[in-house]
Amino acid sequence: MTHGTTPGRDDILAPAVVLEISDDLRSADVGPLQDLLAARLGEIARAQPEGTEARWAAEQLARTIDADCRDLDDALAAWEVELAEGDIDQAGLVQTLRQSLLTDWNRLVEIAQRFAGHPDHLPRWRPLRYSCAEEAAFVEQRTGDASHGGISHATAEG
Repeated sequence: MTHGTTPGRDDILAPAVVLEISDDLRSADVGPLQDLLAARLGEIARAQPEGTEARWAAEQLARTIDADCRDLDDALAAWEVELAEGDIDQAGLVQTLRQSLLTDWNRLVEIAQRFAGHPDHLPRWRPLRYSCAEEAAFVEQRTGDASHGGISHATAEG
């Protein structure tokens, strides 16, 4: 396993313009989301009277969400290694990582949706339905579901 620069590595690891699937997520996506959540949840905590259960609960929620953001960022760093090495189709831990990215991202985005009217909220922060284009195509073929939220997935055949 080499960690040298591979041709096209920067292109592979560049953040997607539009997030369509969780495979498009990169570490760079987490920082701004984490900043928004920390600021908004911090405001909620500070609005509670000092020493109250409400203040304690709000502060604990803010800490938990911040830790979740850090965990997602760490997972994305591991995912980016797999992307750069071309190992994303391996069974086992890589696929578990791939699936957890979708779940973890969607949980954080659901919280961020509460602040959608804030100027720091980015439209790209939306729930994702699929981890990869192949999953989206498979599910849609099996269910006849064409409501893929605008995902333009291409397969090797098309």
